[in-house]
Amino acid sequence: MIRLFTGRALRPSNLFSVHRKINPFSCFSTCGFSAQAAAIQTRQNPSSANEPCSHFDSYKYGSLLQLFQGCAQCLQFSEAVGLVSRLHREGHELNPFLGHEYIAFVETALIDAYSVCGCVHFAREVFDGVRGKDMVTWTGMVACYAENDYFQEALEAFSQMRLVGSKPNNFTFAGVFKAWIGLETFDIARGVHGTLQACATLGDLDLGKQMHGLVFKVCLDADVFISNALMDVYAKCGRIEDSMKLFEKSPNRNDLSWNTLIVGYVNCGDAEKALDLFMEMLENRVQGTEVTYSSILCASSSLTALELGTQIHSLTVKTNYAENTVVHNALIDMYSKCGRVKDARSVFDKMNERDEVSWNIMISGYSMHGLGMEALNIFQMMKDRGYKTNTLTFVGLLSACSNSGLLDQGQNYFSSMLQGYGIEPCIEHYSCVVWLLGRSCHLNKALKLIEEIPFKPSVMVWRALLGACVIHNNVELGRISAQRILELEPQDDATYVLLSNMYATARKWDNVAAIRQNMRKKGMKEPGLSWIKNQGRVHYFSVGDTSHPDTMVINGILEWLNLRTRTAGFVPNCNAVLLDVEHKEKERFLWVQYERSALAYHYFELSPRSQICIIKNLRMCGLPCCNEINIKDRAARYYYQRYEPVP
Repeated sequence: MIRLFTGRALRPSNLFSVHRKINPFSCFSTCGFSAQAAAIQTRQNPSSANEPCSHFDSYKYGSLLQLFQGCAQCLQFSEAVGLVSRLHREGHELNPFLGHEYIAFVETALIDAYSVCGCVHFAREVFDGVRGKDMVTWTGMVACYAENDYFQEALEAFSQMRLVGSKPNNFTFAGVFKAWIGLETFDIARGVHGTLQACATLGDLDLGKQMHGLVFKVCLDADVFISNALMDVYAKCGRIEDSMKLFEKSPNRNDLSWNTLIVGYVNCGDAEKALDLFMEMLENRVQGTEVTYSSILCASSSLTALELGTQIHSLTVKTNYAENTVVHNALIDMYSKCGRVKDARSVFDKMNERDEVSWNIMISGYSMHGLGMEALNIFQMMKDRGYKTNTLTFVGLLSACSNSGLLDQGQNYFSSMLQGYGIEPCIEHYSCVVWLLGRSCHLNKALKLIEEIPFKPSVMVWRALLGACVIHNNVELGRISAQRILELEPQDDATYVLLSNMYATARKWDNVAAIRQNMRKKGMKEPGLSWIKNQGRVHYFSVGDTSHPDTMVINGILEWLNLRTRTAGFVPNCNAVLLDVEHKEKERFLWVQYERSALAYHYFELSPRSQICIIKNLRMCGLPCCNEINIKDRAARYYYQRYEPVP
């Protein structure tokens, strides 16, 4: 439609000489039907284009106008421009009744024709007369200026395009790019770095790849700022491998290069790779920034790598970022997710400057540990000190009420969101309240709230209700909840597990067998795993697995723990074993449970009074289903504190 960068525009001085050398019939195969029709029409009625105004036939003129693009494609520019120029000159409007479905399209083609002829002022006149300019029209004008060496005007047109809210495409950027190159005084690298930032923000991979090609053609790919921007584009578009390739090929790297890649891996969920890059960055004596430390602390929290997190904390103390608010926020989050909520509060209390994020993270930290009243106290302090609450504040607050069973407080906070704070409840807020009502045995109220949600309920909401139904053994409502979830996510294995557990609690073993058989057919059941870290090594434990080299010692400690707890009066809750087996067999299942195996291993490996962190890939029985609101990754975390040595 619009020819871009096909060589310099033909000037009127040599336009007609070029035309005379071309046989219009030789263009049939490349120009399509419009070119063929133009040639035939001209052959059948050669004088039609020169009819006097007094004999003007609008239908005939409309037909000729439809064919003008074919003339232009065959380089018959004089005929194409002459036909449309005459129409404009005689005051005839371009409208759909002349056979044009889209006026802006025709006008843009005319701008293109004027551009090829070098008649920029005529093109601008046509452009100014277009009503309802779209992206194609703006792009045509930018390209016209750029192709005819009106570089400053091209950039001004692009700026006007952005001001009116028209979104550019790859052809627009190509015109802007050419204008940048044409202006010798313009900082091309900085401009390209900005057009790439736009690609990254929009997540436009295709546009980013096209810009990458243009960057390569003009040999700007060696520029470190351009290279970093390209890495950012690919990372934010989910192509982290391409970012890594650019990083490895880049002859010049700076701290931003490392940060871009580290952040990219953290965002795509590969925390281990991000940590490896961080270590390599330190080995290369590259100084970290607030982005580095906040990102790597996020990676540590997602892996529950407390030891590494504390080491990074020490590094921040030795740098200028020890008092940085962003880094402090990341530290609070890391300590909270690693079970050290007291350390998180210590970091929070020592902050000289806090922002809304600081308060929200602290509220969420208390919430995920079931410390509801502490979370409410932080919220009150936040209000008293004049900080503005937002959507995330109430997610943490309502989650705290839900996890702690604070029914009245949670309902009051939810009711006050819109009226008192001007915050419209979103799906996360509804999920928290559904879980709060459900776990408090108000299942009908929870269902009624779901029905009142002004938008389509998500899987998260129905899963919260299902979790409550499992706790209170409401089989019918649980079945309905599970059905709603599977309608939205047919392969959701957690729903099948919860539904199976609910049927098992109700001793409906036929239903349990049917569900588990269905899961086996679909290959959906994820094996339960617990893992712990000791001196940099990860130890995995699963159901029935005896491959660990210390299995005999672990079993011995489990027997010792079983004897000691029974002597102290402990009675195991065999209802947690959702299998149709004898009571003694259920007791045995409880003590060889893989999480206890991990705990037993730590008992003989770790020193007294040391914190034990056990990570699971599946939720424990009875855990609130909407905890996923607070924990981004799937791992559920449990913490134990030893206060006495093993005899």
